[in-house]
Amino acid sequence: MKNKKILSAAAVMLFVLFGSCKKDGSTGTGTEIATGIKFASSINGQIKTKAVNDVWETNDAIGVFMKTGNGFSNVLAANKKYNTAGDGQFAASSSDQTLYYPENGSNVDFIAYYPFRQNLANTIYSVDVNNQSNQSAIDLLYANNATGLNKTSTAANLNFIHQLAKIEFTIKAGAGITDLTGLSATIAGLNTKANFDLATGTLGTQTEVGDIVAKTGTVNNALISEAIVLPVEDASGKVVTFRLATGIFKLTLPTATKFEQGKKYTYAIELKNDGTATPQAVALTATITDWNNVPSGSYTVGQDDEVNPPAGEVKVLVTETFGTGTISSTARPKIATYSNFDNKTLSFTDSYGTADLRTISTYGEGTNAHVWLPANKDASLMIAGIAVSGYTKLKIKFDAAANITGTNTGNLNIMKVKVNGVEYGVTDQPIVGSTDGNKFYTLEVLGNVPAIPINTVEFYGAASVNSLGLRLDNIVITGTNK
Repeated sequence: MKNKKILSAAAVMLFVLFGSCKKDGSTGTGTEIATGIKFASSINGQIKTKAVNDVWETNDAIGVFMKTGNGFSNVLAANKKYNTAGDGQFAASSSDQTLYYPENGSNVDFIAYYPFRQNLANTIYSVDVNNQSNQSAIDLLYANNATGLNKTSTAANLNFIHQLAKIEFTIKAGAGITDLTGLSATIAGLNTKANFDLATGTLGTQTEVGDIVAKTGTVNNALISEAIVLPVEDASGKVVTFRLATGIFKLTLPTATKFEQGKKYTYAIELKNDGTATPQAVALTATITDWNNVPSGSYTVGQDDEVNPPAGEVKVLVTETFGTGTISSTARPKIATYSNFDNKTLSFTDSYGTADLRTISTYGEGTNAHVWLPANKDASLMIAGIAVSGYTKLKIKFDAAANITGTNTGNLNIMKVKVNGVEYGVTDQPIVGSTDGNKFYTLEVLGNVPAIPINTVEFYGAASVNSLGLRLDNIVITGTNK
């Protein structure tokens, strides 16, 4: 949901508008006329994810259920897709998706959610916040307040509520820091997956503790790192690591820190290294945004570079996002000529000379640079010089997408990964052209990869299997301290 307003908790109100349409297509006096339902959006206060100009984007879609009774005990219409042309008016995506009030005048209830998902496991909407590159795709919204409505109702309001929480760091350079280029921010030790029950509006047991790499970019000339996370009652002591080529800065979240559903937590951060002490990440202010701004105080947290982290601790060693900005379709740089890599000390090459860097309008508001491995050609991205002395059991995650269309099917596991010349498999991710065209999924190299002091990682698509064209972004390499 790029380029749009979305709500702070209970902030979007979708008004049901009524149009008359004859279900049977007949004419004449006395014909039974059903009431077709359309939606229009009215947005008050909001927490933005990737919104620009506070408008909906073309083809933003919600899923709507019409039901009676408790939960989903009696569903009259399930998971109907309604989308917008960008003007805030929502209509059924096709004729078979249109909702109608019962012609007998009986009451119904509505449940709605965003973003729309075609394939649901019964009433379960799976949540995964590992991939932060397109935050609107993980910003789960839910509404269940429109109850007891029928064809005589004049209007119904769907009040959407954020089901997750958002963290935003505004970062500036302090004493001793001259350049924030290539900065990355990682929040350690948070759960990344959960199941949301659309029938009850509840988030189930959270699983898979991991490090969340925030999305970093420039907004109104300010450097922002932001992440949408699962709600957590106690985030005390969680560590946020800011990485620059010149050093590492850590911020330990204070006692009583929590991230509540529907709230946005904003931190102003100053990175300092004045040469008289260890580098510092200084928290200047912290604010909680709900319907109102609630200041939560000012505090300063010192941070040391960890020379010898505890044995067995997993650390993020490399994060490569390929930078931001818009790349013209007529001037796409090859790997050898691109200069906006996050990791300036590493070597980036393509032995085939066919891969390039691109941006597309449907991904990251058109500003997320990523690597393109063209169809029907051998192409690769090789990263060399990855120093991981003192670490073992490398884990490699990355985001991948394919230029798949129509009724075509495929699997993103056709992208292969070699580490120090040894090929490893990646997680299985089936894709379908109608729903997964250029949609990024997070994949992981299978198994614990042994590390040597200086490592080389290569991502490649072979002409023999890559008939679609593959996109690569957000590479994260972690290791376990010996």
